[in-house]
Amino acid sequence: MGSIDFQSYESRAEASAAAAELLAALVRKKLSGSPQAQASLVVSGGSTPGPCFDLLSREPLDWTRVTVMPSDERWVPADHPDSNERLIRSRLLQNRAAGGNVLPLFRAGVEATQAPSLIQADLADTAQPFSAVLLGMGEDGHFASLFPDFEQLPAALEPETQEPCMVVQTASSPHLRISLTLSALLNSGHIVLLIFGAAKREVFETAKQGGSAYPVEALLRHSRKPLTVIWAG
Repeated sequence: MGSIDFQSYESRAEASAAAAELLAALVRKKLSGSPQAQASLVVSGGSTPGPCFDLLSREPLDWTRVTVMPSDERWVPADHPDSNERLIRSRLLQNRAAGGNVLPLFRAGVEATQAPSLIQADLADTAQPFSAVLLGMGEDGHFASLFPDFEQLPAALEPETQEPCMVVQTASSPHLRISLTLSALLNSGHIVLLIFGAAKREVFETAKQGGSAYPVEALLRHSRKPLTVIWAG
Protein backbone atom coordinates (compact mmCIF):
# COMPACT_ATOMS: atom_id res chain seq x y z
CA MET A 1 0.00 0.00 0.00
CA GLY A 2 1.34 3.39 -0.99
CA SER A 3 0.89 6.59 0.94
CA ILE A 4 -2.71 7.68 1.57
CA ASP A 5 -3.38 11.33 2.28
CA PHE A 6 -6.77 11.53 4.01
CA GLN A 7 -8.37 14.98 3.99
CA SER A 8 -11.57 15.74 5.92
CA TYR A 9 -13.72 18.81 5.23
CA GLU A 10 -16.63 20.44 7.02
CA SER A 11 -18.79 20.63 3.90
CA ARG A 12 -19.14 18.87 0.60
CA ALA A 13 -18.64 22.19 -1.17
CA GLU A 14 -15.24 22.56 0.49
CA ALA A 15 -14.33 18.97 -0.38
CA SER A 16 -15.34 19.49 -4.01
CA ALA A 17 -13.25 22.66 -4.17
CA ALA A 18 -10.23 20.84 -2.72
CA ALA A 19 -10.58 18.06 -5.29
CA ALA A 20 -10.87 20.56 -8.14
CA GLU A 21 -7.79 22.46 -6.97
CA LEU A 22 -5.74 19.28 -6.67
CA LEU A 23 -6.77 17.99 -10.09
CA ALA A 24 -6.02 21.36 -11.68
CA ALA A 25 -2.58 21.41 -10.07
CA LEU A 26 -1.80 17.91 -11.35
CA VAL A 27 -2.89 18.74 -14.89
CA ARG A 28 -1.04 22.07 -14.79
CA LYS A 29 2.15 20.32 -13.70
CA LYS A 30 1.89 17.87 -16.58
CA LEU A 31 1.25 20.60 -19.14
CA SER A 32 4.15 22.71 -17.88
CA GLY A 33 6.66 20.09 -19.03
CA SER A 34 6.78 21.51 -22.56
CA PRO A 35 4.56 23.41 -25.01
CA GLN A 36 3.77 20.07 -26.64
CA ALA A 37 2.96 18.22 -23.40
CA GLN A 38 -0.42 16.50 -23.24
CA ALA A 39 -2.39 15.72 -20.10
CA SER A 40 -4.97 13.01 -19.49
CA LEU A 41 -7.65 12.99 -16.82
CA VAL A 42 -9.85 10.04 -15.88
CA VAL A 43 -13.01 10.90 -13.95
CA SER A 44 -15.92 9.04 -12.43
CA GLY A 45 -19.60 9.65 -13.01
CA GLY A 46 -22.52 9.70 -10.62
CA SER A 47 -23.79 12.54 -8.46
CA THR A 48 -20.66 13.16 -6.38
CA PRO A 49 -18.25 14.79 -8.88
CA GLY A 50 -20.64 17.31 -10.47
CA PRO A 51 -19.77 20.30 -8.23
CA CYS A 52 -16.07 19.46 -8.57
CA PHE A 53 -16.46 19.48 -12.36
CA ASP A 54 -18.15 22.88 -12.23
CA LEU A 55 -15.18 24.35 -10.38
CA LEU A 56 -12.56 22.55 -12.43
CA SER A 57 -14.11 23.84 -15.65
CA ARG A 58 -13.17 27.37 -14.62
CA GLU A 59 -9.48 26.64 -14.11
CA PRO A 60 -7.17 28.58 -16.49
CA LEU A 61 -5.49 25.61 -18.18
CA ASP A 62 -4.71 24.95 -21.83
CA TRP A 63 -7.61 22.55 -22.08
CA THR A 64 -6.94 21.90 -25.77
CA ARG A 65 -4.04 19.74 -24.56
CA VAL A 66 -6.17 17.80 -22.07
CA THR A 67 -8.01 14.55 -22.80
CA VAL A 68 -10.76 13.53 -20.38
CA MET A 69 -12.21 10.05 -20.24
CA PRO A 70 -14.74 8.39 -17.94
CA SER A 71 -13.53 5.69 -15.58
CA ASP A 72 -16.59 3.70 -16.54
CA GLU A 73 -19.72 4.04 -18.62
CA ARG A 74 -23.21 2.69 -18.94
CA TRP A 75 -23.68 1.29 -22.42
CA VAL A 76 -26.01 4.09 -23.47
CA PRO A 77 -25.63 6.86 -26.09
CA ALA A 78 -23.77 10.01 -25.12
CA ASP A 79 -27.00 12.03 -24.98
CA HIS A 80 -28.69 9.60 -22.57
CA PRO A 81 -29.43 11.04 -19.09
CA ASP A 82 -27.43 8.19 -17.48
CA SER A 83 -24.34 8.71 -19.65
CA ASN A 84 -21.11 9.63 -17.87
CA GLU A 85 -19.84 11.13 -21.11
CA ARG A 86 -22.87 13.43 -21.08
CA LEU A 87 -21.99 14.46 -17.51
CA ILE A 88 -18.41 15.24 -18.55
CA ARG A 89 -19.52 17.33 -21.51
CA SER A 90 -22.25 19.20 -19.63
CA ARG A 91 -20.44 19.88 -16.34
CA LEU A 92 -16.67 19.67 -16.94
CA LEU A 93 -16.01 20.64 -20.56
CA GLN A 94 -17.66 24.02 -20.13
CA ASN A 95 -16.38 27.54 -19.47
CA ARG A 96 -12.58 27.61 -19.80
CA ALA A 97 -12.53 23.84 -20.28
CA ALA A 98 -14.80 23.94 -23.35
CA GLY A 99 -11.83 23.18 -25.62
CA GLY A 100 -10.98 19.93 -23.86
CA ASN A 101 -11.10 16.54 -25.57
CA VAL A 102 -13.12 13.45 -24.66
CA LEU A 103 -12.05 9.84 -25.07
CA PRO A 104 -15.40 8.02 -24.85
CA LEU A 105 -15.97 4.48 -23.67
CA PHE A 106 -19.35 4.07 -25.37
CA ARG A 107 -19.03 3.50 -29.11
CA ALA A 108 -22.11 3.94 -31.27
CA GLY A 109 -22.86 1.23 -33.80
CA VAL A 110 -20.85 -1.55 -32.15
CA GLU A 111 -21.60 -4.17 -29.54
CA ALA A 112 -20.24 -3.59 -26.05
CA THR A 113 -18.07 -6.68 -26.41
CA GLN A 114 -16.27 -5.04 -29.34
CA ALA A 115 -15.47 -1.85 -27.45
CA PRO A 116 -12.46 -2.96 -25.35
CA SER A 117 -10.23 -3.46 -28.39
CA LEU A 118 -11.25 -0.06 -29.80
CA ILE A 119 -10.61 1.64 -26.47
CA GLN A 120 -7.24 -0.07 -26.10
CA ALA A 121 -6.20 1.26 -29.50
CA ASP A 122 -7.27 4.80 -28.57
CA LEU A 123 -5.43 4.60 -25.25
CA ALA A 124 -2.22 3.97 -27.16
CA ASP A 125 -2.51 7.55 -28.45
CA THR A 126 -3.41 9.02 -25.06
CA ALA A 127 -0.91 10.53 -22.62
CA GLN A 128 0.02 7.86 -20.07
CA PRO A 129 0.45 7.41 -17.22
CA PHE A 130 -2.76 9.37 -16.69
CA SER A 131 -2.04 12.76 -15.18
CA ALA A 132 -4.73 12.17 -12.56
CA VAL A 133 -7.64 9.86 -11.82
CA LEU A 134 -10.73 11.01 -9.92
CA LEU A 135 -12.84 8.20 -8.49
CA GLY A 136 -15.90 7.93 -6.32
CA MET A 137 -16.98 4.98 -4.21
CA GLY A 138 -20.32 3.37 -3.42
CA GLU A 139 -21.51 2.19 -0.03
CA ASP A 140 -20.85 -1.34 -1.31
CA GLY A 141 -17.20 -0.42 -1.81
CA HIS A 142 -17.32 -0.35 -5.62
CA PHE A 143 -15.34 2.13 -7.68
CA ALA A 144 -15.69 2.76 -11.40
CA SER A 145 -18.10 -0.06 -12.34
CA LEU A 146 -16.23 -2.74 -10.43
CA PHE A 147 -19.13 -3.97 -8.29
CA PRO A 148 -18.95 -6.70 -5.64
CA ASP A 149 -21.38 -8.91 -7.59
CA PHE A 150 -19.48 -8.66 -10.89
CA GLU A 151 -18.61 -12.27 -11.78
CA GLN A 152 -15.25 -11.30 -13.28
CA LEU A 153 -14.31 -8.99 -10.42
CA PRO A 154 -11.14 -10.94 -9.47
CA ALA A 155 -9.82 -10.54 -13.03
CA ALA A 156 -10.80 -6.85 -13.11
CA LEU A 157 -8.95 -6.27 -9.83
CA GLU A 158 -5.80 -8.11 -10.93
CA PRO A 159 -3.14 -5.38 -10.83
CA GLU A 160 -1.01 -6.98 -13.54
CA THR A 161 -3.72 -7.60 -16.14
CA GLN A 162 -3.06 -6.24 -19.61
CA GLU A 163 -6.76 -5.61 -20.22
CA PRO A 164 -7.47 -1.88 -19.85
CA CYS A 165 -11.23 -2.32 -19.65
CA MET A 166 -13.94 -4.94 -19.31
CA VAL A 167 -17.62 -5.28 -20.08
CA VAL A 168 -19.59 -5.39 -16.83
CA GLN A 169 -23.03 -6.88 -16.28
CA THR A 170 -24.44 -7.27 -12.79
CA ALA A 171 -27.82 -7.80 -11.19
CA SER A 172 -27.43 -4.51 -9.31
CA SER A 173 -27.24 -2.41 -12.48
CA PRO A 174 -30.02 -2.03 -15.08
CA HIS A 175 -27.49 -1.14 -17.79
CA LEU A 176 -24.67 -3.07 -19.39
CA ARG A 177 -21.48 -1.20 -18.54
CA ILE A 178 -17.86 -0.91 -19.52
CA SER A 179 -15.22 -0.10 -16.93
CA LEU A 180 -11.53 0.53 -16.77
CA THR A 181 -9.77 -2.19 -14.81
CA LEU A 182 -7.77 -1.65 -11.64
CA SER A 183 -4.57 -2.07 -13.65
CA ALA A 184 -5.54 0.74 -16.02
CA LEU A 185 -6.57 3.06 -13.19
CA LEU A 186 -3.33 2.42 -11.31
CA ASN A 187 -1.42 3.65 -14.37
CA SER A 188 -1.72 7.19 -13.04
CA GLY A 189 0.53 9.75 -11.43
CA HIS A 190 -2.05 10.47 -8.72
CA ILE A 191 -5.41 9.01 -7.70
CA VAL A 192 -8.05 11.11 -5.95
CA LEU A 193 -10.93 9.36 -4.16
CA LEU A 194 -13.81 11.76 -3.45
CA ILE A 195 -16.39 10.38 -1.01
CA PHE A 196 -19.26 11.82 1.01
CA GLY A 197 -21.18 10.60 4.04
CA ALA A 198 -20.58 8.62 7.22
CA ALA A 199 -21.40 5.26 5.62
CA LYS A 200 -18.73 5.65 2.94
CA ARG A 201 -16.22 6.83 5.53
CA GLU A 202 -16.83 3.61 7.43
CA VAL A 203 -16.39 1.52 4.27
CA PHE A 204 -13.11 3.29 3.51
CA GLU A 205 -11.77 2.76 7.03
CA THR A 206 -12.72 -0.93 6.94
CA ALA A 207 -11.12 -1.43 3.53
CA LYS A 208 -7.96 0.35 4.64
CA GLN A 209 -7.52 -2.15 7.48
CA GLY A 210 -7.58 -5.07 5.02
CA GLY A 211 -9.44 -8.35 5.01
CA SER A 212 -12.72 -6.98 3.66
CA ALA A 213 -14.62 -7.97 0.53
CA TYR A 214 -14.92 -4.38 -0.66
CA PRO A 215 -13.51 -3.87 -4.18
CA VAL A 216 -11.96 -0.56 -3.11
CA GLU A 217 -9.61 -2.47 -0.81
CA ALA A 218 -7.72 -3.64 -3.90
CA LEU A 219 -7.29 -0.03 -5.00
CA LEU A 220 -5.88 0.96 -1.62
CA ARG A 221 -3.66 -2.12 -1.37
CA HIS A 222 -2.10 -1.99 -4.83
CA SER A 223 -1.71 1.76 -5.34
CA ARG A 224 1.97 2.70 -5.45
CA LYS A 225 1.51 6.34 -6.42
CA PRO A 226 0.07 9.12 -4.26
CA LEU A 227 -3.56 8.50 -3.33
CA THR A 228 -5.55 11.36 -1.84
CA VAL A 229 -8.88 10.63 -0.15
CA ILE A 230 -11.10 13.69 0.16
CA TRP A 231 -14.11 13.26 2.46
CA ALA A 232 -16.97 15.30 3.83
CA GLY A 233 -20.00 14.20 5.83
